[in-house]
Amino acid sequence: MSWGMSGMSGEIAGPLDEQIAGLRTLGVPRANLTKLSLTADGPSLSIDELRDEQLAELRQRLDASGIGCYCVTSPVGKYAVDTDPAKVERQIARSIEAANVLRSRWIRVFSFAPRDGSTGAEDRDAVKGAFERLVRRIETDGDGAVALLENNYRMYTLDGDTTRDILSDYEPEQAALAFDAHAYVVSETRPFDEAWDKVAPWVRVLHLKDYVAATGTIVPIGQGDGQWPQIMQAVDPDVVEDLALEPHLNNSAYGAGRDHLDLFREARDVVLAMLDATGKPRPATNVNWGASGL
Repeated sequence: MSWGMSGMSGEIAGPLDEQIAGLRTLGVPRANLTKLSLTADGPSLSIDELRDEQLAELRQRLDASGIGCYCVTSPVGKYAVDTDPAKVERQIARSIEAANVLRSRWIRVFSFAPRDGSTGAEDRDAVKGAFERLVRRIETDGDGAVALLENNYRMYTLDGDTTRDILSDYEPEQAALAFDAHAYVVSETRPFDEAWDKVAPWVRVLHLKDYVAATGTIVPIGQGDGQWPQIMQAVDPDVVEDLALEPHLNNSAYGAGRDHLDLFREARDVVLAMLDATGKPRPATNVNWGASGL
């Protein structure tokens, strides 16, 4: 798949119509779906909580809008490795069904965390076994979607070594990485200096958010400690296929009180400016880039 841009549209709004409208306004043709409401005033449901008829309606409305589901951003594996297997089974089964119905490229998963009171070293075998079961399940029951691991500071994959340890058993076509520089900073890892070279062979998606360690503040990329200029300079657009807007600015002191769509627009504009500064091509889109002129 070609170099493109996606957005975690649940950060724009809860209702699906507003998520779609926001992505179209910003010229972002790929949706990473995590939570949404199919009605204006209904509760937001996690993508793995949608019933079959709701998934069918979601597919129809996305098709009509010209927005594609790029990633089913599931919560699978974002908990301890000894979590009730029935919960894991329900989430992975419904996430795979969602990906099949929506023709998603990826199913986002996490690496599990060590048990409470345990360490990554102590639970390494259990974590790797649990992750392998996710990958094999997606391969067996999925209709072309691939496991996309997101590194996370609360999970086993808190640094470059542990992320590589999880992924080293797989080719990128079986399990790829969504590289989250923000998460590495939180875990006191320098994303480019200490992680990038170790995990780069598996990176297919960049999760675009940044973090100032001294203040604990999430900021647009390039304004924190995420070493984004170095990362962007190193990225090969023929290998890394997606720039995923997941700015989290609406959950940060940086964006307190501001309109969510405006924050998303700012995050997008900073990414485009960094692409220009580092000589990387802007991603192809079938939607106008919006009013900013970038």
